[in-house]
Amino acid sequence: MSLSKIKIQKTALNLIGHFDSEAKVEIETVEEVYRLNIESELAPMLIGRRGQNLQALEHVLRLMIAKEAEEFLPLSLDIAGYKVMREKEITEIAKELAQKVLTSGEEDILPPMNSFERRLVHMALAEIEGIQTDSEGEEPYRKIIIRKK
Repeated sequence: MSLSKIKIQKTALNLIGHFDSEAKVEIETVEEVYRLNIESELAPMLIGRRGQNLQALEHVLRLMIAKEAEEFLPLSLDIAGYKVMREKEITEIAKELAQKVLTSGEEDILPPMNSFERRLVHMALAEIEGIQTDSEGEEPYRKIIIRKK
């Protein structure tokens, strides 16, 4: 049983409404993934430090929607475009560090990141010839090491 966009939007509003009853939820489907973006005056609080609250809200929303739909539905929750901005930022930093590693030959270690951010780095640097990335450590301190091949 698949849910309609309207039902998914209502579920998201129900969850976010506990924090901000004036929040707006936009939803689009991209490559069979429901992408929700929340606009709220409380965006900084909803995003949290380094996106931790956003991650938690996305997890809870996924569980709520899976229960309603009686199946897993792929979705991505963003608040005030934070994830899009963060994706660009992380990709740019990773590519700059990769160039530094290629030039110096010395490895570089990125600060701890969540799995979504680490995946972005691995994907961005997979395209760069002569660069290798590895994840090391345990959550929540797992980091990426960028090395020259």
